[in-house]
Amino acid sequence: MDLIHHETQQGQLCAQHCLNALLQCPVFDAISLAEIAQQLDDQERQQMSQGNEEDYQKFLSQPSNNMDDSGFFSVQVIIKALSIYGLSVKHWNHPDLQMERSNPSERFTAFICNLNEHWFTIRKLGIQWFTIDSCKSGPLLISETYLEMYLKQLEYEGYNIFVIIGDLPECTADSYLLCNPVDPHKVPSTTTAKSLRKKPRADVQNDPSPRTVVTDSVEEIRRKRLERLDADRTSPSQQPTTSQTTNTNSTVSQREEELTNDELIRIAIEMSLEEET
Repeated sequence: MDLIHHETQQGQLCAQHCLNALLQCPVFDAISLAEIAQQLDDQERQQMSQGNEEDYQKFLSQPSNNMDDSGFFSVQVIIKALSIYGLSVKHWNHPDLQMERSNPSERFTAFICNLNEHWFTIRKLGIQWFTIDSCKSGPLLISETYLEMYLKQLEYEGYNIFVIIGDLPECTADSYLLCNPVDPHKVPSTTTAKSLRKKPRADVQNDPSPRTVVTDSVEEIRRKRLERLDADRTSPSQQPTTSQTTNTNSTVSQREEELTNDELIRIAIEMSLEEET
């Protein structure tokens, strides 16, 4: 998948890498983003100068909120950079998006995600979704049916998710993958939502090929989970009695009703991790 633009992490420049992955072109670098940050600093300085003098002097004595020497850039810099291409962002929890969250693969084309000042991109290319993270060795394929669950898992782990609003620029990877989608069955290895954010293992660090994210259906997860609960309750020395066997169906049905969708999502991730190891 050499056509997908992916940059490896340099310093703390994940905002730059995230933007370029989103736009699928190396249009931003540290210098151009620093210029945007400086413009924002000037605007803030101008606004503060019109207020209390003491507050203004205190503001001048503080470092920039929009960038630092490590390569960090604020979300305001990212928003300003995207506006150059006619794009804007809206937080995943914004009230305007509540009706659209149930089917993200059909309603959106890209997301940018942040946790602890690290940014990465989730983008649709062709008819498929990819995670493009500068801390990974290459783009990661996400199954369309798994995208909603993956976003919920990110949200559960504390990520800030932003929906990209507007038409993304055309790119070669999008055109190519529209006619030549990646075959998930031919991908060398698979991964899960949680392992997507692990550091790459030594044996895959130099492998740029995309990896697919797969999971069982909710019904299959429920069935496996209930089987595991029954196995945990019944030790080898404590075989079920006749009355216990008779009540199995009602007990299973009761436990099945008690499992919420959020619990099923969490169970799916945990079971996938156990199966992976």
